[in-house]
Amino acid sequence: MELENLFLKAKDVEFIHEQSVKLLKEVGCVFEDDRAVEIFKKHGATVDGYTIHFTDELIEKGLKTVVKGFDILRPDGSVYSMGNGSKTMATAGSPPYVYENGGFRFAEMHDYVDICKLVQTSDCIDMTHLLLCDTYDIPREERSYYMAAALLNYTTLPISLTALATKEHDSGVVANNVVKMIQDFMDVHDKYVAVGCISPISPLAWVKDSLDAMFAYCELNQPMQLATCSLPVLTSPASVLGTIIQNNAELLAVTVLIQLIKPGLPVFYGNTSTSTNLRAVSMALGNAETALISLASAAMAKHYGMPFRTSGALNDAVDVDFQAGVESTMNLMSGVLSDTDLLFFSCGMLSGFNVSSLEKYVADEQLIKLLKRMSQGIAIDYDKDYTKEIAKVGPRGNFMSGRTPKEYRKEHYVPDMFVKVDYNTWQTEDGKSIKEKASAKVAERLASYQEPEKTPEQLKVIEKYLVK
Repeated sequence: MELENLFLKAKDVEFIHEQSVKLLKEVGCVFEDDRAVEIFKKHGATVDGYTIHFTDELIEKGLKTVVKGFDILRPDGSVYSMGNGSKTMATAGSPPYVYENGGFRFAEMHDYVDICKLVQTSDCIDMTHLLLCDTYDIPREERSYYMAAALLNYTTLPISLTALATKEHDSGVVANNVVKMIQDFMDVHDKYVAVGCISPISPLAWVKDSLDAMFAYCELNQPMQLATCSLPVLTSPASVLGTIIQNNAELLAVTVLIQLIKPGLPVFYGNTSTSTNLRAVSMALGNAETALISLASAAMAKHYGMPFRTSGALNDAVDVDFQAGVESTMNLMSGVLSDTDLLFFSCGMLSGFNVSSLEKYVADEQLIKLLKRMSQGIAIDYDKDYTKEIAKVGPRGNFMSGRTPKEYRKEHYVPDMFVKVDYNTWQTEDGKSIKEKASAKVAERLASYQEPEKTPEQLKVIEKYLVK
């Protein structure tokens, strides 16, 4: 499906591209890394300190080698295909807090493990992330490695990762170490095993921290997802289109650099910019503008022939409530119905990027399934005469007879947590709220979890960082 076409026409997409190219030519984009500067110089860019001024030819060269899809290995060695409208549902990422008993508290390693177990037992989450939540009981220097070990120990999903610098190691060293841990665990060093994430500092700057990680992913031949994240009026123009143009320029600039370094390396076009709450000077992820920016990402990525990521069930709510449902649906729908390749933060988050909720994980799974069903559309068989069945029953007849029709089982998705009966029946059956049902489902899933099998060689790679 192409929901984005309702909001941006072909001439709009061309205009955004032209304006972005004009920015990169006249204003330029900062790359705070000598390696990047030398690469751009070598390929004919005009360089003023760390500011790179692009040419049409340079941008065209960078876009010529992008790919639409690729295969990545799961930790169990099986193959997962991404891109080409794969609608990969990825987990939440980076929240410092967890929601528990109606309040927030700092996340710890046992929360991380519980999320791993919930993700592994999901029938609709396709990809996990290194920063499922923060782990404040683990020293920062070791945090990424404990997280990676937990992912490899408790899950078998493809891994996305964000490398965070520490006092001892820059983000490139951390990225290198985590990717090599995954490679060693899988005993595979020549395939895609992780998707790295890098972000600019808006407006129009790629700082050394992101570029260190980028160079590490390029050297290790691992795909990347890009994620601009600007705030209108603060780090991007007030207008939605101005923000889209600026972000597009930032994404084009680094895509060109990656393709100059490693032609054909998969790169996800991605934008997590939102609206701004000017009173609080903060993100407003649950606003309609966030969904519109997501749809613009779909339009621009398809224009460039790149796979793309959008943000999933993002919201500003502080509980698993009506606001959380409305805002999550709006944002997740904008991705699913534009055939996105990767929906990041597809489930489990509250209060923007701040809070993980196990209850919301399982509630969002219902939403994911509903939207995936919606994206399949209406099945039409032009060789079938649909009037025969209707004529057989006739006026004022009844179609209910015998076993449940196969068409019903195939075409109708029935959520197993949402209330689908009248009030009296609901009260008689269990009388539980969605939040109560979600809590019970979480407990059930954690209790039934079974750890994936591992070889002694695999355990040797991760056992140093496993918390007993």
